[in-house]
Formats: sequence, structure tokens, C-alpha cells
Amino acid sequence: MATLSCDRCEKPFAVDDANPGDKVACPSCGDVSVVKASAAADPAVAAGYPPRDGPEADVMRLRPVLFRSHPVRFACLLLGSLGGMAAGVTGLVVANLVLAAIGGGVAFACLIGFGVWKIHSMHDGLLVTTRRIIDREGLLSKNTSEVMIKDIRQVMVQQTFIDRIFNVGTISFSSSAGDSVEVSMEHVAKPEHVKRIIDLYR
Repeated sequence: MATLSCDRCEKPFAVDDANPGDKVACPSCGDVSVVKASAAADPAVAAGYPPRDGPEADVMRLRPVLFRSHPVRFACLLLGSLGGMAAGVTGLVVANLVLAAIGGGVAFACLIGFGVWKIHSMHDGLLVTTRRIIDREGLLSKNTSEVMIKDIRQVMVQQTFIDRIFNVGTISFSSSAGDSVEVSMEHVAKPEHVKRIIDLYR
């Protein structure tokens, strides 16, 4: 199966058993397009992703993972939340206001920590399209940087021993042969898999 982009309306559409040189009609506008050799053998389409040619389309959005990137912090916040709530309820049952206050305070602090961590992960991330990798950071203020996939010279994946156990890591992109990194993101889930997907568009 190949995915073509209509020359007239630019809408993508799938074609079964397409061969280079075949003429197919766009289901949206009826315009006739010719199947190109690159479209018939598009590795991105074969892998189930948007075609390399045609209008720019989103491929995936990456955000820092919580548990696998910081398992100890995650466990401490989770145990603190559950333990604090248990202590708070126990204090109320036995009419011990000090225990209830301490337990409630610990649970509240841990839940706030969870919330801040989650909000941070939701507003920092990478958007990978068929043409660009866009890095967006910040909640109230925004910092954006991007690199064109066709210009990428190096894709680097860094993982510590613990990172390899939890299958997370740092992925960086450079458009030069030196050490300069245009876009980078830490705590990416399955970084090698992400690299393979991006290589489909290079």
C-alpha cells in the first residue's frame, strides 16, 4: 500500500498495490495523479506512518516520562501520598488531631509535588513532523527551537545503566558535524525506537 498526495487538493490518500507509473484518481477531487517510485517504496508508509512526500503532517509528540525517568522520586511521592492519607484518616478516627494534621500535610505536599511534576512534563516536549523536529519549553513563557529533518547530520542517544533498564534516555539532534546540538530532550521513552522512526524521514 502506498500513500499519495493529490497534486490538486493536496489531500493524502491510500492506494492498494500501487506501482510506479500507475495513474490513480483522488477520491476527494477526482484529479488523476501518477504514482512515483518514491511513493510506492516509501519506508515511512510501509511502517505505518505519514508519507515522506506531500503536505507536512505530525508523526508523534514526545513528552518526558514520569515513573521510568525518576523511579525513586515517583515511589517516594506515591508512598508519601498514600501514607499521609492513611495517617490522616487514622488520626480522625482516633480523634488525634495532631496525627491527622501531619498526615494530611504530608499527603497534600506529595500531591502538589505530583501535580507540579506532571504539569512540567505536559508543557515540555518535542513535536516530530514529517519535515521538522520542534522543541517547545515553558508554561507561562515559551521557548521554541527546531531543526529540519533533512538537515540532521547526527542523532545521538545517551542512556545510563538505569536508563537502559527502564528503556529511557536522552535524544539529541545536530545539523552539523561538530558538537553543536540544536534540539535535545531528556527522559524520552524508547529513544532507540524514536530514532528509527525519525530515520525514516532523513
